Parts: sequence; C-alpha cells; structure tokens
Amino acid sequence: MITEHNSINPEGDRLKINRVYFIVNPAAKNERSRKLWRKIERSLNIPHTVFYTEHMGHAEAIVRDILQKTTFRTLLVSVGGDGTLHEVINGAQGYPHAIITSIPAGSGNDFVRGVQKTKNVKEALDLISQADSSHAAVDLGQFMIDGEQRYFVNSIGIGIDAEVIYAMNQSTIKKWFNIFKAGKLAYIYTFIKKVITYKRSDMEISIDGNEFYFKKVWFIVVANQPFFGGGINISPASKTSDGKFEVLAVHTISPLKLLLVLISVYWGGHLRIKHVDMFTGKRIRIRSLDSVRIQADGEIVGSTSVDIQVAERDLHVCQKK
Repeated sequence: MITEHNSINPEGDRLKINRVYFIVNPAAKNERSRKLWRKIERSLNIPHTVFYTEHMGHAEAIVRDILQKTTFRTLLVSVGGDGTLHEVINGAQGYPHAIITSIPAGSGNDFVRGVQKTKNVKEALDLISQADSSHAAVDLGQFMIDGEQRYFVNSIGIGIDAEVIYAMNQSTIKKWFNIFKAGKLAYIYTFIKKVITYKRSDMEISIDGNEFYFKKVWFIVVANQPFFGGGINISPASKTSDGKFEVLAVHTISPLKLLLVLISVYWGGHLRIKHVDMFTGKRIRIRSLDSVRIQADGEIVGSTSVDIQVAERDLHVCQKK
C-alpha cells in the first residue's frame, strides 16, 4: 500500500536528500506502530511517500524497488523494530545513494540505541529534519549462510540468544510484555526459562585466521554495536565505524553462572567472568558441532555455521552527533 504526499523535485541538488520514504510495519509492537505512525504523520511538514508492509520480506522488496528507480540521495525511514530495519538495510545494499534511519516502533529497537543514538521518537524525527547534515557512514556486517549472502547492522549470534528469539516469536510472551512497554524484560524472562532446558554445543571459531575451540557453548555473538536483546549492553566497547567486530563467546560455565553473566551485563561485569571471552576481528567463521539456530538483528536466519566479515563504512545512516 502506498500513500504519496507532495513529491520532491527530482532535479534538485545531488548533494542533498531529494527523496524521503517511510516504510511502515503496521504489525510491529502488537500493531501499536500503526497508531504511532498516524500520530507522527499528522505533525510531519516534509514532502514524503509512505509504504505499508504486508508480510515478511515486504520491506526489503519495497526498498529495492524504490532505489532501482532513484539516483539522487534517498532517505529511507524504517517505522518498526529491528526486524523491519534488518529488511530495509538488506534491500538497500548495492545502492550507495540510500541513507537509512529509523523511528522506533518495535520491541527491541537496538539500532536506534547503538547506531542511530537517539533516545526517543522526537529525537529520531529531529534527525530526519536534519538529514542533510546528520548522515554518516557506518560499518555493516556481511554474512554467508547456506550459500546466501545477507547483511546485519547490530549483531549476529549463534546459540541460546537465537533460541530465545525463536521461542519469543513462537509464543505470545512478547505480545504481553509489549503491552506494558517492557520488550527487554520479555527477552530476559525467556532467556531465564531457556537456561533450564537448553542443550549446549561445542563450537569452532576462526577470527582473522586464529582458530579456537570452545566446549559447551551457551552463545557466541559478533557485535557491530553495544546493544542486543532490547537494550542489553552486551558489548560496551563496540563502535560502529572502527572497521572491526567484537566477538563474545560464553562457554563451559554452569547455568547458575550464566544467570550471573546476564545480571552483570548491565555494568559490564560479565567481561571479567571466567569463560566469557572477548575478541576483535574483521573475518569470523563459526561452526557448531550440532544444529544450533543463528540470529541476525533479532531475526532467525539459519543454523549451525556462518561466515562473517566487515563491510567497512558501507552503510549510510542518520546518526545523532
């Protein structure tokens, strides 16, 4: 579904943003995003075009179609959560005139915390109004699973973190926590439940050619920015434009100690716990000896093995200075 509002002159300055498109996921956050968007649109005073997504993968297709038909700098505003944003950045790959930003209307919203660096909807709207001067190039993650190449901007993880996301998507728990605006608590609640039943796997990991073997792995996360799981500060040292990833491996420890990791993550204490290992690198390969789910930006993308590398400063986003 498309709604147009005062199209912009295509003959404008190529150095300025000449197109603004809003990609709205009306189903995000128990369909509260639809209500939020209606409120936002009433106050918008910039020419824009609106697309509403209708199914999984639709945002990616919409973005690709837009960018195939434009050559001037184009601002794509994702209105939803990290899942919608994940589709938008994948649709934008190969189109250097694309600039991405997000209005947080989902459950997790880690992109706006760690990449866009805005705290609320108002700050996100301010960025849009200043888009000509607020955009910056950030690193992007490129990954290969089962012969398919995809991209992530927040993080990619294998292990219990992906199992938690899968479990949340299969139940109504996220819906109920969203009612009380507590998306982060939904993740923590499901994480604690999964600890009891999760079967750990041994994993091999290569980081820039250095080989490691970990037994009884809870999870390995490759982070491009500090936050995951709806605001959990899993990788405090991560920066979005340093040309490298932080790689966090949690292994061997008992379920009780894993809960300590979950608690201490709020002040960075998890990085001092034995068998919580942190590395940095540009090229990472992860192989699990058992079938284990993999998530990227909070979306389940495959299982068991993945190859990852940095695409340095390959994504243009609006970013608060």
